[in-house]
Parts: sequence; C-alpha cells; structure tokens
Amino acid sequence: MKIILLHGTYTSKSYERLTKFIEVAKKRNWEIVQLSEDSPLSLSESLSAQSLFVKEKLYILENLNKISKKELEWLKKKSEQLGGTLVIYYPDEISKNLLKALPSKIKIEEFKLPKLIFIFLEKIYPRNSKEAIKLFHQIIENEPVEFVFVLIARHFRDLYWVKVDSKTLEFPDWRLSKLKRQASLFSETQVKEIISELAEVDIKAKTSQASLISSLDLILATKLK
Repeated sequence: MKIILLHGTYTSKSYERLTKFIEVAKKRNWEIVQLSEDSPLSLSESLSAQSLFVKEKLYILENLNKISKKELEWLKKKSEQLGGTLVIYYPDEISKNLLKALPSKIKIEEFKLPKLIFIFLEKIYPRNSKEAIKLFHQIIENEPVEFVFVLIARHFRDLYWVKVDSKTLEFPDWRLSKLKRQASLFSETQVKEIISELAEVDIKAKTSQASLISSLDLILATKLK
C-alpha cells in the first residue's frame, strides 16, 4: 500500500492538496473510501475488505488521533501487504510520537504557514495591539480572512490549553516553549474572554450580522491594548 501523510499548520494548503488527490482519483474512476469513526468497520477491516470489482482504491483518513494504538500497530505491520493508496490528512503539525506509530515507508508532505503568519500569531499579546493589527491587515491582502480567523481561534485554544494542562499537548518542544511564554502574558480569564468573543464573532459573521475583518480589528484593539 502506498501511504501519503499530509500535515502541517498551513491547513488551507494541505486540504487543497487532499482535495486534489480526491479529484484525480475520481477522474481515474478509483473507488474512494472515507475511513471515518462512524464506519461500522475498524481501520484494519476497511483496509482489508475486498471489492467485488477489481478497482484501484483511494482511502482517506482524517481522524488519525482517534485510531487505537492496536490498529496503528496493525497498519505498521501489514501496510506493505495491502493494496491501494492511503492518504492521511492531519490538520496540524504531527507529533513525533504519532509519526513513529505510522509505517516507516510513507511519503510525507508538510505544509508550513508563511513566516508572516507565524510572526503575527506570536505578536498577539497585551500592549501590542497596533503591531498585531498592522500584521493582520498585511496577511489578509493575500489570505482569506476566514482562514486567518480560524488560525487566531486555534491559537487561543492552544494558549488556554497550555495554561491549564500543558502536559497533554503533544507539540514539539520549541512550539510548546513559545506557547508557554506567550500564554504567560495573559491571565487565564483574559484568554477565556477572548475565546468567548471569537465564538460570538464566528456566529455573527456566519449569519451576516457583522464584518469578520471589523470584528477582529475590534478584538485586537480592545483586548491587546
């Protein structure tokens, strides 16, 4: 079996790549199998299942974190004996432990955020509103504001997580260290308030009650003053 891992923090690009695999498979008339947690079959059962028709298969796995250790051990042991192509989509930077649990002979495609976005996320802290807003507007010249909103929301989720239970975060040491340093600049209450406001903005933007750009400008201006 050919296994391809798509991962990284630039999720819009990694998902675009996943979509391309699916489009190509459809053009080639391959059978596409979504390996979801709702499936009545386990991972091993799905990958071992035989079709009545001799047809190339493309398997899509998007919930790697929910696959049991036992199933991953089976995949690592049996992958070379299986047919088809398995694309694993992981919408973040994969941890070393999870990567080690996968077969060694896989193709890895990593999608990293542009440097400017990393700088912007690191510049979100109290008393730095002007610089954060300036970088935000530079980024949305080339990136959809909806994508940037998702990154901000996820970043504050991670900041809150690192404040309350950092030991359960499976991030590289360098990333964990940066998150801890940035999180220390906020109180737990501040982070919770920002997450709450982001949730409200999300609802209002999706129901056309507010502009996403103006709403994010307001949060950056008032919460980082």
